Amino acid sequence: MKTNKLKSLLFAGLTASMLVGCVDDNDTSLPDYTPVLFGEDFETNAVDNTPLNIPGWTNFAESGTKVWNSQYYSSNNYAEFTSFQSGEAVNVAWLISPSINMDTQQGEKLVFQVAQSYVTSANNTFEALISTDFDGTNVTAATWEHLEAFVPGPSAVYFKFYSSGEIDLSAYTGNVHLAFKVKGSGTNTALDGSYQIDNVRIIN
Repeated sequence: MKTNKLKSLLFAGLTASMLVGCVDDNDTSLPDYTPVLFGEDFETNAVDNTPLNIPGWTNFAESGTKVWNSQYYSSNNYAEFTSFQSGEAVNVAWLISPSINMDTQQGEKLVFQVAQSYVTSANNTFEALISTDFDGTNVTAATWEHLEAFVPGPSAVYFKFYSSGEIDLSAYTGNVHLAFKVKGSGTNTALDGSYQIDNVRIIN
């Protein structure tokens, strides 16, 4: 009995040492991975040069009649706002995300891609915003906080997408909405440029 038990222990130890010897550090390391908690690439219901229509998103003209459009170029769909040839002195448009629950994870960061075309004045503006009290309907009654994102200025290459940079959202709890807001003019040629966004992500 004792001999059999000893043999069993020796066999178990030998097997374990063989398994350890066969495992390389690279076999146990995990590849880098950034989970996506929320994402939009503007491919859904995309019809070139028509008002953007994605379930859950709000496409709202605060001033004037221009709204965000779906655009297709170089095998890619993206969202664009321009006041070019609107014929209206002031154009302000919002593109607002569905509600996003910030209590299911930690360390959230917002990243997206943004481009501009024919923007020649700093008064032709693009903003990224966030709200904790938007009711899904009344845009201007909600409280919106500015998010510090990189925005390409007048000297940027037209239609070249730049990264917004990682924007820390970890302090937000409950449900939030993201918004992208552009101000321009269809009668002032210094303010009739366009902004494009794509690949909106919240990661951790």
